[in-house]
Amino acid sequence: MLRAVSILGAVGQRIFSFWVWTAAFVWMLVGATITLVLLVVGFPYQKVHLWVTAPMFVRVLGIATARIRVHYHPDFDRERRSVFTFNHTNLLDGHLASAAIPHAFSGLMNAWQFHIPIYGWLMRMSKGIGVHKNRREKMLEELTAAAKERKAIGMSILTFPEGHRTRTGKIGPFRRGVFLMARNAEMPMVPMVARGMYELNRKGSFLFRPLCRIDVFVGPQHDTAGLSDTEIGEVVQRLQDTSAWVLEHGAWPDAWNEPNRLTSEGRTPPT
Repeated sequence: MLRAVSILGAVGQRIFSFWVWTAAFVWMLVGATITLVLLVVGFPYQKVHLWVTAPMFVRVLGIATARIRVHYHPDFDRERRSVFTFNHTNLLDGHLASAAIPHAFSGLMNAWQFHIPIYGWLMRMSKGIGVHKNRREKMLEELTAAAKERKAIGMSILTFPEGHRTRTGKIGPFRRGVFLMARNAEMPMVPMVARGMYELNRKGSFLFRPLCRIDVFVGPQHDTAGLSDTEIGEVVQRLQDTSAWVLEHGAWPDAWNEPNRLTSEGRTPPT
């Protein structure tokens, strides 16, 4: 009897996962089409992001029945454009960031991802910043120029400083590149951590788990302008350690976690 129930559960999860993938791609195609039309007629992407792209990205998590809650540190400045560091878990991390970052942002990604149907088209239209790994000698210069341009038009930048999706659910070492980019572009860094995404879906798996609770913690800005390479290394380590703490404990580190220092905003995407 228990084996039969287990088999039925496994079959149900596969059916649910097939529905999520199919509906998500169809929904994103609709979003890409609307975004393209609005850009063609002359609306700036910053507005289109708030009107169409971000809400439609968040809706994908609703399709997956995820229950999202965003926690903003009280020192986080919603109006200040920043470089966000996000732990990388699955292909919906960018969708989740759309529920947490309160203004238009572009993503930093491998340039080849622009060629992925639908997803890549949306990333290109949303002013995504491509990383060309075959041009390492010019990489930081190119990324800095792109960051300055995004800052000038009022956009933040989403980054995954680990450089790849986790296979363990834990946070790996942060790379310095995005921090140097932020320093050179005179943009602050913001640690952002999601808990629950590894349970929802993980690298190498087709399956989605329904009704997962996702908590996103958005920290305060950390200034980088004028820092030396050594000081940048200290910021890298501090934000890596902070992010790992938040992922494990579901709270800010003790020094940040005084009473009434955490504000929460529930955002459950409609299903």
